Amino acid sequence: MNRLPIGWGHSLAVLGVVLSLTACATKGTSTTTTEDKVAKPEQAQPVPLQGFARTPREEVVRPPAPPLVAKADPSEFEARRAREASQREFGDVYFEFDHWGLSPEGKKNLDQNAEILRQNPRARILIEGHCDDRGSIEYNLVLGEKRAQETRRYLLTLGITNAMGVTSYGKERPVCAEHDESCYWKNRRAHLVLEDGR
Repeated sequence: MNRLPIGWGHSLAVLGVVLSLTACATKGTSTTTTEDKVAKPEQAQPVPLQGFARTPREEVVRPPAPPLVAKADPSEFEARRAREASQREFGDVYFEFDHWGLSPEGKKNLDQNAEILRQNPRARILIEGHCDDRGSIEYNLVLGEKRAQETRRYLLTLGITNAMGVTSYGKERPVCAEHDESCYWKNRRAHLVLEDGR
């Protein structure tokens, strides 16, 4: 039998041990390329949700609570209606020069104002009489008073029961300051306002 030199036998034994260890180490691994290391979106595995039970308890769904319905106070309701009415503009009533009688157009405006007042019977109004700047202060105060009174009288004939006050500003509160007929016409008016200033 041929004998290997002592150094060879020892070397072969060491080589056999190294090969067996290498085989064991590579047995459970797979070779991957650089392309395999980058995860592709369509191949990504979903991550399981954390903190959820596999058999959750059945959720008890309760019906919603009925909505709260406030009972309307009649006085609050009337106050709100009066506020809404105050936000609507009353149409002014215009007069001819040196007259206090109502024109057909003035009556039409008062008919529309009367509709607003009928819907708000507790609303208090003030009827202001105004004039253009021609004539004396005293004369225009009287003329403004007659225009306001005529406006009040017509509203009463329409069945308006609201509390109505009457005042005259004569030529002291013009809405237009030019000296021509179109401006004078704007100042010859009866103006309705709610007494609370709205």
